[in-house]
Amino acid sequence: MQEYRSKIYYQDHQITKNLFTNGKEFMTLSDWKEYIGPYHVYSTGEVYTEAEWHPKKSTKLARYIERSESYFKYIDIKHYAKRASGQKSLITGNIPKYDNYKKPISVFIKPTNDDYTEGFIVRHFAYKRNERNQFFVEVDKKQTIDYYVDRMGINQYLYGVFDLTWKLTGPEFDVKNSEGNIIEFGVVDTNKRTVARLSREFPILAVLLNNPRQFSKYDV
Repeated sequence: MQEYRSKIYYQDHQITKNLFTNGKEFMTLSDWKEYIGPYHVYSTGEVYTEAEWHPKKSTKLARYIERSESYFKYIDIKHYAKRASGQKSLITGNIPKYDNYKKPISVFIKPTNDDYTEGFIVRHFAYKRNERNQFFVEVDKKQTIDYYVDRMGINQYLYGVFDLTWKLTGPEFDVKNSEGNIIEFGVVDTNKRTVARLSREFPILAVLLNNPRQFSKYDV
């Protein structure tokens, strides 16, 4: 059975690939059964099986809930119609919310050994759309992933999220050749450039990330 995504084409930054669930997170929309295995998430909030899109294998997932079989039959009858192909098609926009949206939870991150091997860590932030310089917190990767899943995680209407790459290893400052060109990027200068660029949209970031040596060996 072929599945249809809301968009024909997605750019790589609009897809979170190679995710895996051990259960109790999602269920297949076709039969409301618990799903265990690889999955991927789109910026539209859609979640599909397989580590990345496969036109013949990927099937749509819904947030997992434990309810009776009769409850799901009611959901099917009221909100979905089946096409000739057997695929479900949404016929109303008033689907019961399985979970309430959540407020972002601030975390203090700690780079892993893998992060230091890579030389950088991806940091995730959430902000309130109409108060971006008053409510602005660092969140973990799971909150960011759940943000793009329909009807779960951080409230997409009140809050926005974004990522930035934070340099961990390398020389303390940029290394330049005799002509003044950078031949090796430094921890301090790179992180300062990152903060300066994003601070144009989020001025509070310059206050929160005021230590460009954070997490590096130069942070003493």
